[in-house]
Amino acid sequence: MFQDDDTAMPPERSSPSVSPWPVLVVDDDEQVHAMTRVLLNDFEFEGRRFSVISAFSAAEARTILAERNDLPVVLLDVVMETQDAGLRLVHHIRRDLGNRHIRIILRTGQPGQAPERDAIIAYDINDYKSKSELTAQKLFTSLIGAVRGWRDLVTIETLNQSLERRVAERTAELERQTTLADEQRRFIENLVEMMPSPVWYKDAAGRYALCNRAFRELFPNAFNGEAATIDGLVVGDGGHDGLEQATAGTDSFSFEISVGGPDGEPRELLVVKRPLTASDGEVTGVIGIATDITERRRMEHELHRLATTDPLSGAHNRRHILDLLDRLLTGQGGGAETRQTVGAACLIMLDIDHFKRINDDLGHAAGDVAIRSTVEEIRNHLRATDQIGRIGGEEFAILLPETSGTDGAVIAERLRKGLAALVIVLSDGRRFQMTGSFGLTEVRPLGDTVESVLGRADQALYRAKALGRNRVEAN
Repeated sequence: MFQDDDTAMPPERSSPSVSPWPVLVVDDDEQVHAMTRVLLNDFEFEGRRFSVISAFSAAEARTILAERNDLPVVLLDVVMETQDAGLRLVHHIRRDLGNRHIRIILRTGQPGQAPERDAIIAYDINDYKSKSELTAQKLFTSLIGAVRGWRDLVTIETLNQSLERRVAERTAELERQTTLADEQRRFIENLVEMMPSPVWYKDAAGRYALCNRAFRELFPNAFNGEAATIDGLVVGDGGHDGLEQATAGTDSFSFEISVGGPDGEPRELLVVKRPLTASDGEVTGVIGIATDITERRRMEHELHRLATTDPLSGAHNRRHILDLLDRLLTGQGGGAETRQTVGAACLIMLDIDHFKRINDDLGHAAGDVAIRSTVEEIRNHLRATDQIGRIGGEEFAILLPETSGTDGAVIAERLRKGLAALVIVLSDGRRFQMTGSFGLTEVRPLGDTVESVLGRADQALYRAKALGRNRVEAN
């Protein structure tokens, strides 16, 4: 039901005096609760560990939610005492309790019970996962994002309530303001100023009535004519900061955006905004808070690279190159109509000739150098759209999109000559050369599968080896 993930490394344990982040797990399977506790046992965020609060039915969860308002995230099963018990609980949380802060991650072992797109649109959930894909790392990443979102929404709500109170008091009771009101105003301004995340407030005229130090540091020239775009807003231009989006309701809305940082490097931000309304319901401005998620995005990109790259050669790994072939065949997952629009393409299978002899005569380190050198040499002759992946051992697959069989044969021959002319020099001064056998086949989008394409290319490769190696054969 869950998978372990070696990339999820626990940090140092926090002090036992720090209260943990409570995570409400709603599932009728006791094993799910037990495994969730095991997976979260050694993880922590901002010095706080995670504590699982268990509910084995939607009814039990309603009781817990009625008693507690400090729950940042709920991991919710779809099918429990009824087929839609989990989805009904979502309606109860959002509509009956009016809780817009808690982050809801819908989990199901039966994805067909609640299709991801329909569930997210209709039930106001924040994430959708099948139980089988929640490894320790993915579970931890989902929880961190949920806790951060919950924390930011609570912060926005607190600031919104304080600012609404200030605007109402200053408008209705301007002459009766006291020293205490001034102290309250200074306290709120100092609190906002000290926050590590950029916070700002723009009035209905598009003027910045308030922004904190973190905002000014991120946009140092925002008020001197330098523009920094946030969701169509040009900071410093007197724009309306998405106010037209906010007039439709009073709910918070969020989005992700890339902006240039003060050091010139791009920053990825999660921006959360909420309209500020007067006592009569009129929107008087917008308040916003931005969380820097640059490092999180960098880690996600690095994890994706590690998951799709062969560590020895730097080429795509077997799973990813075959996935690219499948996408090419299906037109990014489309049906028969999409296949008809797919252009010609070719697949080349390459096998280094007598690779075992290289390992036996020169050592396995030389074999590793041969594999890396092969990928580097092949890439020197490929176009930007072509892809190479290591299928296993000394065998490689080369995908040539938008390439006819005739052009593919020309490219394959160019690759063969380039590899045969390559001289490899080892660190100890020894030199050697190698050749490769190439099997070429043209991809047929309307009738092919990944298996049929690989089968034809393999047959051509075997024929090239049988006919003496260091040659190109097509099938």
